[in-house]
Amino acid sequence: MSLSNAKMLMRDLAKSLGTDGDVLGDDGLCTITVGEKWIPPVHICYLDPDNSMLFFAEIGLLTADRELEILRELMHRQYLFSATNGVTTSLSGDRNALTVQFKFSLADLTDQDLGQYLNDFVGEVARVKILVCGRKPEDDASGSDAAGEVDHMLSGLALNV
Repeated sequence: MSLSNAKMLMRDLAKSLGTDGDVLGDDGLCTITVGEKWIPPVHICYLDPDNSMLFFAEIGLLTADRELEILRELMHRQYLFSATNGVTTSLSGDRNALTVQFKFSLADLTDQDLGQYLNDFVGEVARVKILVCGRKPEDDASGSDAAGEVDHMLSGLALNV
């Protein structure tokens, strides 16, 4: 596959989500947002050397007051990828920014597969954001707790590109 095929996959995905036109730029990059403003933007990058794509989102800065608790929970979720749909988390050494990322091959991938990967990724971004914040950031009355429980609103998220 090539960048042009990756662009076609993204164009088809965007069309299925109600947005027409090229989404992935000539540099192989784009950023999308979802309907919930508290969920961070998802950056998408086509990687030519191994014909793969990377989803990336920055959750925010990890503060010292809950750092151990959050990292422990993220490690438990990461165990054999048991609760993450293959999504990994990382922490930048320079400013303690927590990120989530997912890299996958584009070989034999359909726009429906890409959409499922994206939806799974956004769900994981939301779970990690709730874990870090202890609740949905814009909803103090949310039923979500610090253990990363996600309410029914996050099931089957509708993505807006």
